Amino acid sequence: MEPTQQRVLAYEPRPGEPAAADSLEVEIVEKQRSRLIGSTVVTVVAAGLLLALTTDAPSAGLAAFFAAVAGYQLWLLVFRVLPCGRLLAYPAVVLTPGPGQLLVAGSKVSVALPGPEPRWLVVRLPESKRILLAGLRRVYFVGPDPRGRVLVGLPGGFTGRFGRITTAPAPGSVELPAQPRPMVAALRDPVVTTFLRETRRRSWGMAGFFLLLAAGLLVVNQAYLDLPYTGGFVTVLAVLYAVAGLMLPVRTVTLSTAVKERPWQELHATLDIVITPNAAGGTGKAEGRVMLADGEARVLFQRAPLDLLVNVRDTQRLWLLGTPERGTKAVAGLPGYPVLGLVNLR
Repeated sequence: MEPTQQRVLAYEPRPGEPAAADSLEVEIVEKQRSRLIGSTVVTVVAAGLLLALTTDAPSAGLAAFFAAVAGYQLWLLVFRVLPCGRLLAYPAVVLTPGPGQLLVAGSKVSVALPGPEPRWLVVRLPESKRILLAGLRRVYFVGPDPRGRVLVGLPGGFTGRFGRITTAPAPGSVELPAQPRPMVAALRDPVVTTFLRETRRRSWGMAGFFLLLAAGLLVVNQAYLDLPYTGGFVTVLAVLYAVAGLMLPVRTVTLSTAVKERPWQELHATLDIVITPNAAGGTGKAEGRVMLADGEARVLFQRAPLDLLVNVRDTQRLWLLGTPERGTKAVAGLPGYPVLGLVNLR
């Protein structure tokens, strides 16, 4: 039997409780801050060494590239990570917009805030989350800070997006019609299929970036780097980037096949260790146990989306596409939500 959306348990923040009450939120921000500070220092030092050792045109160009990377990392630190850390101290607020209170203009969503004066929460959301919001009619935020910025999240999602509190909705906004959430398979679920399409586009874009970066490193290596140990290091780095780029579409094909061909299976699951986020903050790892038809099995989450991990942690449910078998890799997610990832069953 396919599940009804109403009985699918999903993670939701606790209204009135600061986001920092969840230690995972704090750990993510701290790791991102440390990573950006460390990588910025390394990049600046590399650019300085290049200019100190030689002043020819290729070295100057490479140093300029390093400087641009350092500038982008510094921007992320100052305007994204540090404000996010400060916003975690604010309590979570839930909004349940009624008729005329949920508007959309392209990717911008505007939600009316309660109160005598007109105030709107405005945030950019991908199509899959706009469809989810149209069906659930529920959104969370923390903030605002003195500049009016907020962090916005939807049920089933752990990672938030920056938005703003304004006095008017986004220009050109129209009402977002209610979206039914029927009992359907993954292939006919508009949220899941739209999210899969977004994942596919993102993976091909990242694959192209990694392959171009690998090709650029090889060209620079052949044209300008004549030291054996330097050339060898750059070649290895280029190969690693190329392999990383090629693996991204392979993962997407695995997700697509499962969505097209397999039904949802709900399993009882428990995490045995705390979730460990990676330095970038979008994925993490954990281990746990799951009940199969033939008994208990271990489940390994390696570079799994944090949205998936937190839903398993809080609901003690693991939704898989297809019949789970020991010793295999399975596609996990959440029916009716933009959550998909891979897990290993042992």
